[in-house]
Formats: sequence, C-alpha cells, structure tokens
Amino acid sequence: MRLRLLLSAATLCTATACAPRHGAPGQPATPAPAVGQPATPPVAPLPQVRPGEVLRFGPSALRYVAHQRIHIEQEFQGLSQPLDFGVRVYLSVTIMGPADSVGYPTTFTIDSVVVDSGTTLPMGVNPGAAKGLAYRGRLAPNGEFKNPLPSDSATAAAVGALIGQFRNFFPRIPAGGLTLGAAWTDTVVTRNPAAGGPVVTAISRSTAAAWEDRGGTRCLRLDVTATYTIEGAGEQMGQPYEVVGTGTHSGVSWIAVDGRYVGGESRDSTNMTITLPVQGMTIPRREVTRGTISVVP
Repeated sequence: MRLRLLLSAATLCTATACAPRHGAPGQPATPAPAVGQPATPPVAPLPQVRPGEVLRFGPSALRYVAHQRIHIEQEFQGLSQPLDFGVRVYLSVTIMGPADSVGYPTTFTIDSVVVDSGTTLPMGVNPGAAKGLAYRGRLAPNGEFKNPLPSDSATAAAVGALIGQFRNFFPRIPAGGLTLGAAWTDTVVTRNPAAGGPVVTAISRSTAAAWEDRGGTRCLRLDVTATYTIEGAGEQMGQPYEVVGTGTHSGVSWIAVDGRYVGGESRDSTNMTITLPVQGMTIPRREVTRGTISVVP
C-alpha cells in the first residue's frame, strides 16, 4: 500500500496465534554485492537541478534501514491483549541506468533483519534467513517497484511477513516528475501473498511542500495523508481468518535534487475486526504503527 509498511497486513499472524509471534540520512554508499553476485559498478550521481525544475527518481546506490514499531491492542476471550512488535531491516538498493519502457533496473538486497527487544516472531519465521535475499525489478517513474523477482522464492515466502516485496518502498510521485507545490491524489491497492490474502486499498493525498536541507543535501519534502480499508480472508498457521478494517496514515518523505530517495517517517492508526470462523470468534483489534526509513552511511 501507499504506506511505508514493510510488515504490512502480515502481522495478522498475532491474532490467530494470540501472541506477538508500517532518522536523518547519511551520505550515499556503494552496497556490498550479495554472495554469488557480481559487484555493481559505481553509479554516477545525476546533475544537480535548480528548484522549480522537474525532479525525477534516478540512478543511485544507497543503503537504508527501515524500522517498524507496532503497538497492538486486541480483545481475546474477554481479555485485553496489548502487544508490541518491532523490526529493523537493513538493505541495499541499487538503481541502474538507463531506464527501459517500464523503468530503471533496480535491486533490493537484504543485509540483515534485526528484531527489537521483547518481540517474538511467529513460529517458523527466521530473520537470519533473509540475509542476502535480493529482489530484482523495475523502478517506475511514479516510484512503484514493479515486477519484483526474488533470488530465492522459498526464502522469500518464509520471510515475506517481515520484509514484503518493496513495491511501495519509494514514495509515489507524478509519473511526469515532481515540482514544488504539486498536489495530487492516487489510489494504491496492495495484497501481500505472504500475509495470507487481505487487500489494502489506500487513497493518498500528497503535496510537494517545500525545499529543505537534509544532512547537507537539498531535498524536496513530500507530505502525505491517506485513508485506507482492509478486507479479505486467508490462512495463518493452519487457521482460516477473515478481516475488515479502516485506517488513517500521515507521513513525510524527502527526495534529493539528484533523484535519490533519502528517507521518510510515517504513522498509521488502524481499527479492524478479525473473525476466526472455525472457533466462532470475533477479535476487535487496534494498531498504531510508526515507521522510519533512513539512509545508512
């Protein structure tokens, strides 16, 4: 979805299991190649553009850390269950030129996944297995990561609840480029297969609000608000479930004048109802998610 959620609706696993089982940037760095992959040649930065000219995503080689912290309150069998879940995903992102008809060839490579203290992952989810997993696809002009193909489909399926597929890692911008003061609305529909099937439909309202200095780099700040719905059914740990819900999102992202995405912050508030048909139970659930994406020196 348009939200900066790496965990996505996959955290529904906590409902069926009844236990927890979306910074300032640094300077760009060339990511270390994944094992068995050839080294990526250095990518020359795009020329600087003057404020008022069109800004577009362009080639870059950066390392990021994406941090998600989720606070959950749900009622189960008459008892209130507060849960907290947090994870950091360290990754390298390489965008290579030239672009084709779909976009720039782009690779996401997982460096490591670090679970926050006090967080318990679902049974069978091993964050260490994500190390070296890569997704290759195309970065479209509007910021969508299209046609992601994992380097190991079995590993991707096993850790998908933690990392997703990065389709919406970058902020959405107009396909023709971005200028100061631009305002637009878009709708993004997301389904994470690893989450079991719920569909998230987000209607986002975005504004290119101001030029700002971020760590010595001139950046255009994007302000985003959104409303979204969650609806669908799936299976988690052998148990079928159905879910409906609504939520709100607010966030800010920064894009440098040379086309590099240099990070963002977001907050989401969600109310949903999870139904377990086999058990004949309905679980009200409220979530507050805070997320940051930062460039790692």
